Amino acid sequence: MPGLQDMTIEELTEEFDFLGLWEDQCRYLIELGEELAPLDPSEMVEANRVRGCQSQVWFIPEVQTDAAGTTIGIRAKSDARIVDGLIVVLLTLANGKSPQQILDTDFPGTFERLGLESHLVPQRRNGLYSMVERVKAIAKASGGRQSPDGSNGAAPSDVKTQETDNPIPGPTSQARPKPSLPVADETKTLEIDVVRAQFPALHHTLEGGVAVTFLDSASSAQKPQCVIDKEREVYEQYYANAYRGVYRYGDRISRELEHSREQIRQFIGAASTDEVIFTSGTTAGINLVANAWGRKFLQPGDEIVINELEHHANIVPWQWVAEQTGAVVRYWPLTTDGQLDLDAAGQVLSEKTRLVAVTGMSNVLGTVPPLTEIIAKAKAVGALVLVDGAQSVPHMPTHVADDGIDFLAFSGHKLYGPSGIGGLYGRRELLEAMDPFLCGGHMIDRVTTEGFTVAHLPAKFEAGTLPIAQAIALGRAVEFVADLGFCPVHRHEQSVLRYAWERMREVSGLTIYGPDTSHRGAIISFTLEGAAAQDVAQLLDLKGVFVRHGHHCTMPLHEHLGVPATVRASFGMYNTTDDVDVLVDALHFVRQELKLDS
Repeated sequence: MPGLQDMTIEELTEEFDFLGLWEDQCRYLIELGEELAPLDPSEMVEANRVRGCQSQVWFIPEVQTDAAGTTIGIRAKSDARIVDGLIVVLLTLANGKSPQQILDTDFPGTFERLGLESHLVPQRRNGLYSMVERVKAIAKASGGRQSPDGSNGAAPSDVKTQETDNPIPGPTSQARPKPSLPVADETKTLEIDVVRAQFPALHHTLEGGVAVTFLDSASSAQKPQCVIDKEREVYEQYYANAYRGVYRYGDRISRELEHSREQIRQFIGAASTDEVIFTSGTTAGINLVANAWGRKFLQPGDEIVINELEHHANIVPWQWVAEQTGAVVRYWPLTTDGQLDLDAAGQVLSEKTRLVAVTGMSNVLGTVPPLTEIIAKAKAVGALVLVDGAQSVPHMPTHVADDGIDFLAFSGHKLYGPSGIGGLYGRRELLEAMDPFLCGGHMIDRVTTEGFTVAHLPAKFEAGTLPIAQAIALGRAVEFVADLGFCPVHRHEQSVLRYAWERMREVSGLTIYGPDTSHRGAIISFTLEGAAAQDVAQLLDLKGVFVRHGHHCTMPLHEHLGVPATVRASFGMYNTTDDVDVLVDALHFVRQELKLDS
């Protein structure tokens, strides 16, 4: 085995490949660690310590500059021999290198090649990861340039939260790395029979041999078999808590979670997985922003702009935070057909506007607001934009970085994934400036009797134990939708919508609310003259047609429409024109049962 002084990363890689089994590699790491030079006890002090809940690591950098240039020397030691072995690997990559060589080094990629990537999971916050971040920050401060992929780390923060003189950090920098976005396939078609076969709940037969016609995807979508299987796989094969255990189940769980986070990052077009926070759903995501951003930065007289299309989850948090901070909630007017009136922008947006909160798609009218224009108008007055993506994310492409979205909240259960899990995207500068929302385990860097420091993103906003199996299965749901492609899914859903728009208007006394099909997603809310919404929904159920009735958590909108409740038919990728025909036939049945034709 080569000595430590002569070790190269290529030799390490060959050695790990030769050993193969993790058991042998683990022993080898211990052997490597035994070669690590000790530190003097006087050097193992708080000032030289890097934080980590897994082990204690002491780190002493030495920047040397001479005629040949600048190099960074590193001496380090831990209280665990296996971590000492990992330090040897890190020193092999970084010790004695120039700042630019260090910044150009793919530390996580090398650890992955060696099969040691679990020791560099950021959310675990172990001492080794902290040391990687510290040495990269020193390299950058010593003259290294930001690498093109923006992967340079920052030194761990020693303050409770990062303060800023500007309550609303500025727009995205042009130097920000471009996210990888899915390539649209304009020619691909949706094989609807193949798609429907993936959803077992659609194929049950009700009493009397009645088939299921599921038209309530806007409330919660059905789950494909691959998502069901993925969640079961976690519980059956490798369940453990996340970001803590170094044993193999714990390692697998951590890697599966980060794979899911990466799938979501690509799916919504975020620049970094640090900007993807797991939440319990859209409501939790919006409340996180209202509390962690709103309560910190909003001041008396500041204005929050919303509109009457919004779900209560994108109204009530802003009403509440306005009460707490003295801010004012203003409403963007609607047109007669239920769209945001862009001509009224000048009436509601001003230098007082701090945030515009807007749905990506109305859960009642299906209205798809022109986000590009809305975001441009909001940015022109210096406001941030939060998008409620509960309905839009499952049905149309969302590219947060390209679109200039500052915050995006969405739910997994509407995206053909599990319930109890969702995501919040936030621009990094904003998330770093915000206070934590929930406090406890995992979101901390260090806790003492005097106080605490917060962990880096995204752990800062993921206190406690995540819904682990659900978060992993959400990643599988995202893969499922991405593999099908948004272009064919959207074309199919819009085709079903247009067919439903024409056929439902054949039903006497039926009123459809909202804009025409060119400005809406696959949702139709309606009333039937002379019939209560509950009666309509209950009678449709007798024919196996599952719809939702009520105010759909949009009381202000229904007050605007002048009706107490509507019936909503919402379509997903698995619905067909045959489902629409069943719905229309069932609506005629409702009219007969309620004697509306007499």
